[in-house]
Amino acid sequence: MSNEEQIAYWNGDAGRKWAEKDHMMAAMLGPIARALLDHCDPAGATRVLDVGCGGGSETLMLADRLGAGARVLGIDVSAPLLAVAQQRLADAGELPVAVDFLQADASEHAFEPGAWDFLFSRFGVMFFDDPVGAFRNLRAALAPGGRMAFCCWQRLQDNPWVAVPLKAALEHLPPPPAPDPHAPGPFAFADRERLAGILEAAGFGDVTIEHRDVTMGWGSGGDLARTTREMLNIGPVGRLLAEEDDAVRQLVYDSAAEALAPHFADGRISLPGATWFVTAGNG
Repeated sequence: MSNEEQIAYWNGDAGRKWAEKDHMMAAMLGPIARALLDHCDPAGATRVLDVGCGGGSETLMLADRLGAGARVLGIDVSAPLLAVAQQRLADAGELPVAVDFLQADASEHAFEPGAWDFLFSRFGVMFFDDPVGAFRNLRAALAPGGRMAFCCWQRLQDNPWVAVPLKAALEHLPPPPAPDPHAPGPFAFADRERLAGILEAAGFGDVTIEHRDVTMGWGSGGDLARTTREMLNIGPVGRLLAEEDDAVRQLVYDSAAEALAPHFADGRISLPGATWFVTAGNG
């Protein structure tokens, strides 16, 4: 999708559904964000930008890692998710770190040049339709010597948390058009060499891209059928089901539940995934 389509998507029904499930996403992706923070260690940073902040769970996680007097700004295009972020911030009470949220497109927002010394993103940078231009814009927001860290997905086939339910769904749905592997989307940065080239073309230096296995888990004690529906409705299969009737949806849910049954225990579906942990510097 183009940037305009992404903005419409995240502010429409899909964005509202993600907002309703943000607590589940925060629990599922929180361990990955914590591992990324341990990997990049933002200690010493005082002005931090969280790109694609969503419901703000990682923005507050960043705030917990910083010293008193620091500032964290979470930026996202989605009004529904930012409403969740604002509520999460209100519930957190008084903090020693200034935390704010901004609804804007980070790929083209006119940031104050050099205003930030650390840029962070948990799966929020793979959706730019001009990735080199977007990263140039973000680098311009970083102070000289500033650092960036983000995580992104490797190939779909290396991520069974997507591949297993998708294969089951396609038993009952027409296959979507073959995607451009470099098009904006969750797996846009699967090609390690391409990703390194994008960052270097945008002016970043000291680029490191490290493989990191992760575990993706869904569920909070419900049965397999309920947990499968939750997983499919928030993931890529949900887009394929958007225009289908209830009968087709049920066929997909049943097939996916059968495929996911070996991965279900104690009220949770757990599947492996593969990510890149990326760091880079500004000069």
